[in-house]
Amino acid sequence: MNLKQMEYFTAIVNEGSISAAAKALHISQPPLSTQMKLLEEELGLPLFQRGSRSILLTDAGKVLYERAQGILDMTGAVLEELEQMGQGLLGSLRLGMISSVETEPIIGKIAAFRQEHPGVKFRIYEGNTYQLLDKLNTGIIEAAIVRSPFPEEPYDCFYLSGEIMMAVGERCFFPRPGADTISLKELCSCPLVVYRRWEGVLNRLFAPDSPDYLCINDDARTSLTWAETGSGVAVVPASIARCVRPDILMKPLDTRDFTSRITLVCRKNGPLSAVMKEFLDYSTGRLPLS
Repeated sequence: MNLKQMEYFTAIVNEGSISAAAKALHISQPPLSTQMKLLEEELGLPLFQRGSRSILLTDAGKVLYERAQGILDMTGAVLEELEQMGQGLLGSLRLGMISSVETEPIIGKIAAFRQEHPGVKFRIYEGNTYQLLDKLNTGIIEAAIVRSPFPEEPYDCFYLSGEIMMAVGERCFFPRPGADTISLKELCSCPLVVYRRWEGVLNRLFAPDSPDYLCINDDARTSLTWAETGSGVAVVPASIARCVRPDILMKPLDTRDFTSRITLVCRKNGPLSAVMKEFLDYSTGRLPLS
């Protein structure tokens, strides 16, 4: 398997058909089909489901597509960095970001970095914390902005800010809607909508009581959506709680045992491009994202 085959394969998936991919690649259709047949024979696995008018990937095809995209991105970034050596700070910054940190302060500060270095462009990869750590481990990205908790030992961690956690929902769910905060005991009785990674933390805080979980999900934005539909009470960091409608209540939890830290992470002793080194210096020295 070579880079050209991966380029052809991802083009077919992105374009939706072999004929459309051949047109986009400026080659004829028969050699493209031949390359895909050779690739499947080499791997010993089918990549496409036959007999369908549209492109449908097998499980093996889905894995290859995800990995091939990362490999092609890394290859392009290396070539770009080598071509631009000696020309100042130029190139792409491959950065992972979870959805709940894509707030105005963070995006604004990242944009400020670009203003200082107009030759830099951002390639942002999105996912939950563990998906981004996997991309970091495989070299698809050079750094990620994530939230605690996560296993920190394999990484260099730069703590950008800490946040309190908020209960967000319609007024009818709160035992004391006029109070400034909500206690753990009160929260425990609410129909809770929480991000999966925080379930264990809440279970420890609520013990020995059993919380009323309505929905466990994989994205803090999903929690807010459920709260805004009037389904339950979302537990989310303060920075994204402010994104809800004015009529939705937001109350801080009255405990210091449950907070979320926005953390910039990179691999310990991992190779870093000149662009990423400058970004890390900028972020950790002049990017207080609180």
